[in-house]
Amino acid sequence: MANRPDKTPRKMPKGGRKGGASFPRCSLFPRCSLDDSLGWCKKLVSKTHLGAQTKDVIYSGVVGAKSGAGDVRISALRHYGLLTGDSSGSAASDLAKKINSAPSDELPKLYREAALHPLIFKELFNTFQGDSVTTPKLKQRASDLNVHPEETDKCIELYVSGMSTAGLVSVQGDKITHISGVEALAGSSTNTEQTDEHEQGIDAIGGNSEQDLTGQDDKSKIPTGSFRGPRAVFNVSVSLDSSLDIDKLAKQLEVLKRYGAI
Repeated sequence: MANRPDKTPRKMPKGGRKGGASFPRCSLFPRCSLDDSLGWCKKLVSKTHLGAQTKDVIYSGVVGAKSGAGDVRISALRHYGLLTGDSSGSAASDLAKKINSAPSDELPKLYREAALHPLIFKELFNTFQGDSVTTPKLKQRASDLNVHPEETDKCIELYVSGMSTAGLVSVQGDKITHISGVEALAGSSTNTEQTDEHEQGIDAIGGNSEQDLTGQDDKSKIPTGSFRGPRAVFNVSVSLDSSLDIDKLAKQLEVLKRYGAI
């Protein structure tokens, strides 16, 4: 009987796998934009409101794709901190629930939390906070952080897109300007600005209770018995006549009371 040749194990090609230890499930960065992931966030919160759901439900009911494309989108939701769970079931994270229910003035701060959740994106931002840099400089840093050379373009494209959505960077020409770390931690100034405007509006409308809403002093709107100016003071002396009719006297007294004379 002829001897069978020994089987040699297959070797991985040089250069490693794209995006990290395993592509795409355990990639170093999300393969979908923050904007797209925020779009899936609302459905995710709705579908998992009563409890964790299987991957098939997340595929069809949330990200709208199965197999490879669905895995990439689910992975992105995890990277941005919007999805929690394991193979037995997944659900919306606390951050996803906050984003879904937060008023518009609180969203920028929550978007920043999501944008900085991927470790690579956080490292990139920490490196260049407060600086203006070019895309090649960002790609160089991504390469230092072990992003595959063929994936640095995609990584930086998604990084700049997500940071822009969260208000952490601004793009002018070939310069990408990062806000400082202090500004990032402080969150959005929208709350303060809107509060000031609201208070100014209240002062303008109802700050002075003596002023009519139209800004005019319309005496026709003054209710009976209320006076805005100084009241006239006068003295009235009443002489009672025993022969005076009681009913007439009562009417006279009523008139005097109505005008505040007694």
